[in-house]
Amino acid sequence: MLNSIVSRYTPLVITLLVLAPVVYVFTLMWWVPQGAKYVPGTVIVSLLIMAAGRRMLTFEDKGQCSLDLFTKVLWLYVGYIAAVYALQGGSWSELRAFICLALYMQFVRRLRLSESWCIRLLMASSFALTVLVFYEYLQHGGRVGGSINPIPFATVIGMLLLILYSWIIFAEKKPLLKTIASLLVLALLVSLMMTQTRGVLITVLGAVVILPLFAGLAQTGARSRKIALALLVTLLAAGSGLAIFNSDRIEQTIDEVEAVSSGDFSTSVGIRLQLWSAAIPLISDSPIMGHGENYRDALEKLHDKGQLSTELYHFNAAHFHNQFIDTWVKKGVLGLFIFVTMLFVAIKAFWHSDLTVWRRVGGASIILLLIASALTDVPLLHVPVIFYAGFLIWILAAMRPMESKIYSQN
Repeated sequence: MLNSIVSRYTPLVITLLVLAPVVYVFTLMWWVPQGAKYVPGTVIVSLLIMAAGRRMLTFEDKGQCSLDLFTKVLWLYVGYIAAVYALQGGSWSELRAFICLALYMQFVRRLRLSESWCIRLLMASSFALTVLVFYEYLQHGGRVGGSINPIPFATVIGMLLLILYSWIIFAEKKPLLKTIASLLVLALLVSLMMTQTRGVLITVLGAVVILPLFAGLAQTGARSRKIALALLVTLLAAGSGLAIFNSDRIEQTIDEVEAVSSGDFSTSVGIRLQLWSAAIPLISDSPIMGHGENYRDALEKLHDKGQLSTELYHFNAAHFHNQFIDTWVKKGVLGLFIFVTMLFVAIKAFWHSDLTVWRRVGGASIILLLIASALTDVPLLHVPVIFYAGFLIWILAAMRPMESKIYSQN
């Protein structure tokens, strides 16, 4: 009897232990002070457990995996930024996060996951993040940042919103789960508004409008179109109402644009424009390999030559508020090329695959959101976002329509 119980539940326990880093990143990490620094340890332990209990896990059959090419490009990016770090310095936390993500992806990318389990994990993540948002707001008011920064935190919330939104529109599901997911999407929309992050919010609301229209073309039947239309109307009504509470932020944006047009570059928009302009001579000085950590010395030289304003020099930005420009300055054109290739391959991994429609659409949507966010911020320099986005990409590609268990016996 005991042997029967052990043999039945041991695969489940081992699978849960292997998935511990993903569960932690999606839920508890945001509540633990500097929670991202514990992820590498959980990744190492989970991989050791996986090596010991590999026979009890269920993997995809041998052959082409949708994430094979993405994993190779990810390793190429890791190798390149490691070389830049060794030669010119850089961010160790960024390098360590990408190494851990690549290691985990290398060994678990073919692990089969129950779709129902993954959906429940996404719902649990939505609950954990929205509760954190309201907790922070009640504590201090104003913009909320999820213990990291409002902009990258908004990117995480936006990714999660788009995934659940795609699932509601395109996937077959039970009415109860559909209702819960819809409520969570509304809660995530409120949370996104509370971050007051303009770029992410505009991109997400654009996707909210486009995806139901795409659903009307991709799905047949009046019922599917009615569901998509009802959800669209609800979200737009909620978004319009919440936008009223963000009217100060909208007015601030208008004032900043007007200030720039009159020659005042001290605003948030103006600082970004100055940073992007300052990046041009830095790129021309070292276009191939970039400056690494030495970009600060290069900025100081520009200031000494009078090519950089004193205000911007004292602003002492840790990055250039544009991931593509920041990557080019610090890692050179080779680093930028590999980074862009990695994003392109990630989209291709979803769009040209045998995955279900909602995962293809949802996966491509979150990559496009990352790209849009990278135009005014550096989401994939923030360690929590690196882990969250990487693990989200993996579970979307790993889940399969299986029975409602986390594992399956062949």
